[in-house]
Amino acid sequence: MQFLMGKFSLRINGLISLFLLWCLMGNPNALMSQSATDMSSLRVEELSEEQIRRLVVELDRSELADEQFEKLALQSGISPVELVKLKTRIQAFRKAQGTTIGAGTRKTDAIIDQEKKPLSSYSGILNNLQSRNFGADVFNNPRISFEPNLNLPTPRNYILASNDELNIDVSGVSEASYKLKISPEGMIRIPVAGPINVSGLTIEEARKAIIKRLSNTIYSSIKSGRTKVDISLGAIRSIKITVIGEATVPGTYTLPALVTAYNALYAAGGPGNNGSYRDIQVIRNSKTIATIDVYQFLLNGNKKNDVNLRDGDIIRISAYSKRIEIKGEVKKPGLYDVAENENFGEVLSYAGGYTDNAYTARVSVYRNTSTERKVTTISQTELPASIPEKGDVYLIGKILNRFSNRINISGAVYRPGDYELKEKMTLLGLITEADGIREDAFLTRVTIHRLKDDLSPEIVSVDLEKLLKKEVPDIELKKEDRITIYSKFDLKEGYFVKVDGEVSSPGTYLFEEGMTVQDLILISGGLKESSSLKRVEISRRIRDTSVTLTEETKTARIFQQEISNALNDSSNFARFQLEPFDEVVIRAAPGYFIQKNVVIEGEILYGGKYTLEAKSDRISDLIKRAGGLTSSAYLEGAVLVRTRNFNRTEQTNYEQGLKNLVKQNLQSGTPANLVQAQVLDIIEKRSDFVGIDLERILDDPKSEFDLFLNDGDTLRIPKQLQTVRVSGEVLYPTLLRYDPNFRFKDYVLGSGGFNDRSSKRRSYVVYPNGSVKGTKSFLFFKNYPSLSPGAEIYVPLKRERERLRNGEVITLGATLVSMLAILFSALK
Repeated sequence: MQFLMGKFSLRINGLISLFLLWCLMGNPNALMSQSATDMSSLRVEELSEEQIRRLVVELDRSELADEQFEKLALQSGISPVELVKLKTRIQAFRKAQGTTIGAGTRKTDAIIDQEKKPLSSYSGILNNLQSRNFGADVFNNPRISFEPNLNLPTPRNYILASNDELNIDVSGVSEASYKLKISPEGMIRIPVAGPINVSGLTIEEARKAIIKRLSNTIYSSIKSGRTKVDISLGAIRSIKITVIGEATVPGTYTLPALVTAYNALYAAGGPGNNGSYRDIQVIRNSKTIATIDVYQFLLNGNKKNDVNLRDGDIIRISAYSKRIEIKGEVKKPGLYDVAENENFGEVLSYAGGYTDNAYTARVSVYRNTSTERKVTTISQTELPASIPEKGDVYLIGKILNRFSNRINISGAVYRPGDYELKEKMTLLGLITEADGIREDAFLTRVTIHRLKDDLSPEIVSVDLEKLLKKEVPDIELKKEDRITIYSKFDLKEGYFVKVDGEVSSPGTYLFEEGMTVQDLILISGGLKESSSLKRVEISRRIRDTSVTLTEETKTARIFQQEISNALNDSSNFARFQLEPFDEVVIRAAPGYFIQKNVVIEGEILYGGKYTLEAKSDRISDLIKRAGGLTSSAYLEGAVLVRTRNFNRTEQTNYEQGLKNLVKQNLQSGTPANLVQAQVLDIIEKRSDFVGIDLERILDDPKSEFDLFLNDGDTLRIPKQLQTVRVSGEVLYPTLLRYDPNFRFKDYVLGSGGFNDRSSKRRSYVVYPNGSVKGTKSFLFFKNYPSLSPGAEIYVPLKRERERLRNGEVITLGATLVSMLAILFSALK
């Protein structure tokens, strides 16, 4: 299974997702059972746009139909009224994104790569609608570790206890090393000094006691300083810490003795949904020795009360006393615990402050009363001193996507764009700020797009030419005015000319006043060597609107002239000026030909590439130029390979043939992948075999069998062939020796015979010269083609016939009975 997953991971993942989705659609209870989220308190109007966006992303990943999503939402506790509101907001969001709600029309929203992956469970779809506690990510993030660092030097205030191990190194005049473990009674036993009680001492106090005891033994040189004693902590004991209260996973934990309070909190998953992040107590011997405020660590990195723990310490996480929610345009929206006497300004600093798009003039506050909820609005000046209450929801909106002083000018001015609307600014004043109008400006009519007081659009048209001459009064602008000054070139069809034929770069070029044919030829890169200057043709549009349309009405004017290679002759044509939309064609010279080459290979005296001398060169002419055939040439196997170069009619027939081939194969039950492979082989084929009879060609040159040669042809003349190949639907496709006494069936039997899927009547033979001959059938008799050396027998696959249905069998039987009855009556 791992091998398959590694090799076909994308396909298998997709199939598993589809299978899981199919199972869930077929069993709604299974889908509903995955949701354990309590959404009964959800208020849709309090959801931010970011939460709606993430919900839509999760729906896209899950590919849930709308009906299944409704069942999931109701199962999660969302009331029917709130569900209607939620669907309305989802539809509004999709409409704003240019999509419509419903399966198959979801918009792909690439937030992060994780969001693009299919969901393995549908239980988390609605989780984005619930805000998370500020700080919860610290204790739930597997990439963050609060494990104690055991590679640090031994802290001097570390308290020794049972199961700690001490390393004692004596160096100098005397050398010794001891590794001693503290016994359950708190003693260590030094061989030369006896037992010493170190339990309850710090590592520094223990060092002094040990040195004092050793200096009175054989290590008396310690007193003179000639011998030194180093004491360090070896193996660290484990201690048991109990985490109680509103922890994610309360319980007793066995941890290294160097742990601190944050290490234990991380081991217990931090505070739970109802746990306080501001009031976490460390209790030792029934007394509170420290109170931890996680917010101070998250915001300032302050671990002042992160005390070292001892065996038997208790960490109690209190339930939160006051919690509010901040939504909308803040940098870190979520749930926040509020300490006593904290105002909203302080809590807002925990949320990172406002975003750049926040509407800060007023904030909406949803507040609980003893009986219902109410909404209040607090101004910016009141916010810092506002004291939050339990359950408050602060919603910070976005600023409006509009401008209070913007105007825009576009078109034929030197500096188009947005400008500030200054006091009593006029149209001429704006044009001056845009560095004036361009020379190509259309002055007769300038358009001002304006919004009226009710925001309905209107157009104000101005004659700029009269305005510049002070013949009409200037117009005072309003905010959001959009002024468009058109260019003369924008108001007419783009002028161009075309050149085609024997020039270096044929194509369409911009028309310029005074352009001649010579100018256009130079712009297009000059003439090709094959060009003919005796018959240059120019076609021109007819613009006469007074002409009565008849069958004899001309649709274009044609000019034909002759020019010189120097393009500087003094004829009338040299001064012939082009007009917009003229088309010039430079044709190829009648007597100019590019060399055409063919190849002859195989049993020929001088094989290789040859250039055709005339259009009428034939196969016999090529063999004669190549010195004739060798004595081992096999004439029946000669083949002409012709490069495909379809004209338009041949290309159309070729495409239609491919379509018919695909249709027939699919109708006959051929697997689609085999049909695709067959079509690709045909498309990628660049040449065709042309069946020729070389023996007749040499006996009767210039006859109908002696074909004309084309550019790219290859004539292959093999040596004497001695085998026959059998392929297709036979038991053992193989290569057999040619025997003149063998017939078609003898070769098939030599390859094992036909198999169950063989189509005998459609078998055919491909001869060495490229010609093909099929099997003829009459009633139960089959006339198989004859064989020659080098031929290939191909037995195709039998078409699978659809079995008759019971009704069709009955109908057919009734028809046969009726026909037999009529025949019997006639004979009688």
